[in-house]
Amino acid sequence: MKLPDIPLIVLLTDFGKDPYVGIMKGKILQINPNANIISLTNHINKHDINHGSFILEKSYKHFPEKTIFLVVVDPGVGSLRQAIAAKKDNYYFIGPDNGILYPILKEVEAVDIVNIPIPGNASSTFHGRDVFAPTAARLSLNFKLDDLGSPTTLETSLDFFWDSKTSTGEVIFIDTFGNIITNIPSKEESNFSEKYQVETNNFTKIMKIHKTYNDGSSTNPFLISSSFDTFELAIRNGKASEKIDLKPGEHIKIVSEFD
Repeated sequence: MKLPDIPLIVLLTDFGKDPYVGIMKGKILQINPNANIISLTNHINKHDINHGSFILEKSYKHFPEKTIFLVVVDPGVGSLRQAIAAKKDNYYFIGPDNGILYPILKEVEAVDIVNIPIPGNASSTFHGRDVFAPTAARLSLNFKLDDLGSPTTLETSLDFFWDSKTSTGEVIFIDTFGNIITNIPSKEESNFSEKYQVETNNFTKIMKIHKTYNDGSSTNPFLISSSFDTFELAIRNGKASEKIDLKPGEHIKIVSEFD
């Protein structure tokens, strides 16, 4: 039996274990009882727009085309910032115009981005339920973007720190394994005898790069190419974050000994 062609709705939020995600799913199902909803993650660092934007940009193409990404990392909820829905590469994105969608949508034409009107009875603290979830539900019912709002352009940009000349970027997040994820691109084919100088405001260290976690040290931090194709600092079966005092947003420079 052929399954119905219902687009997938994927949630990305910083709501954690609170009930807000469940409430948003309930609101979607009120409008489209056949909606197919999953979460990419609801554990984005609280109010961390950079973290949410990085995860979304690195993840969305691993989902089926026509997927609807419902993104609520919204410290400015209730303010005058736009609520937007947009289309890019046959994917849909819904969320606040606070920069979180900017890296994906910055090249999109205005006609593919609409400003969603905020209902008069919408909660000033929960647009995820009253604005964004209903919009996602309607898109899953084949509403067109023009049915959801008026054409607009993005008002808020977001640019991760990256200096290609010095190979200096920033720490994006620390995962639950204690791995330190940066936005510095890693080489597709690294020389695993190669060493790198890693510099931050707090230290300068020489680190080896390894192909797998198992190849690395269980006591000293090493470099590895993350699944996001960026440099990651890790320790085998341990937490690099307990050995290295780095926080999201801090600048980090990683330079090969051959550069």
